[in-house]
Amino acid sequence: MEVDFIIVGQGLAGSALAMALIRRGKSVAVVDSNDPSAASRVAAGLVTTLAGKGMNPAWRQSEYLPEAMDYYRTLEQETGIQLFYPHPVLRLFADAKEAAKFSCKAESVSEWVAKDVVEIPPNQLHAEFGGFEMAHGGRLDTLAYLRVVREKIEAEGVYLEQAFDETSLELSEQGVCWNGISAQKIILCQGYAGLATGRFSQLKHRSAKGEMLTVRVDQLGSDRILSRNSWMVPLGDGLWRAGATYEWDDLSTNPTKQGRAEVEQKVADLTSLPFEVVGHAAGVRPIIHRSQPVIGLDPSCPQLGFFNGLGSKGVITAPSVAEHFTSYLLGESDLDPELSLERVERV
Repeated sequence: MEVDFIIVGQGLAGSALAMALIRRGKSVAVVDSNDPSAASRVAAGLVTTLAGKGMNPAWRQSEYLPEAMDYYRTLEQETGIQLFYPHPVLRLFADAKEAAKFSCKAESVSEWVAKDVVEIPPNQLHAEFGGFEMAHGGRLDTLAYLRVVREKIEAEGVYLEQAFDETSLELSEQGVCWNGISAQKIILCQGYAGLATGRFSQLKHRSAKGEMLTVRVDQLGSDRILSRNSWMVPLGDGLWRAGATYEWDDLSTNPTKQGRAEVEQKVADLTSLPFEVVGHAAGVRPIIHRSQPVIGLDPSCPQLGFFNGLGSKGVITAPSVAEHFTSYLLGESDLDPELSLERVERV
């Protein structure tokens, strides 16, 4: 069997790249093990437009966010399935110092602020210092999105649900061959798994395990995402996704008692209402240099490509970066040096 490209991994990176190539008329074969603990399947799909203690927009957010929304809307129109759920994001201040910081910078980030004064439901949230409402926030239903893309690939290309064995990969000047499939290039989009082992494991990275809970809070009647050193995302019917931890040493995908306790405390810090834990999951975020995506071809073997490092902002960044990588792979543009694999240190 011959295709133009083999893509390994159907997370946020591999999905966006497969769609970009298919829309350019290229044939693809996608290999994915359908691991339920993969970061893209565990992720809450959260979009918050002012993040961290500094309340800053993400890197290239003004460019990438509109393009991402167009990408998800196009898929929704083609399939009739809602994938992205817009939600206002209520950012609660941790203390008076944080409230003062926002007051000083509110004008400079006004593009991302829907309301700088908000009503906060009494007796529901711990919000002594107030907060503000972000604009353009929401949640991507990552499982529905990955399912829709898989169906697109199955209809227009080749989809193989199996583990990728790199020892079976044959590389030559003419292209690549894996398990009887020949292609011009193979692109590894494996998230943390592609950083932990294999050809690109020597890239310097600081991946982080994250644990999340699904909780039931029947009396918290809000459609707003809640954010303050943690987050709670409404799923409907009284269910919320809550998280997340950052663990730098234990990079297994096993949920832990310690992680559960930490997220339970985060929920209790946000709401004074009783809650019930109904789900617990863990995944590992692939984080590389500057917490920015990384794309490129192996300098010693240009038939082998790499797309990784989406971290916690993959919902926003993956579609645009995939489009740019596709243009580069097809010889239409040079590679953006800020995204280039060559900028990443090796250890």
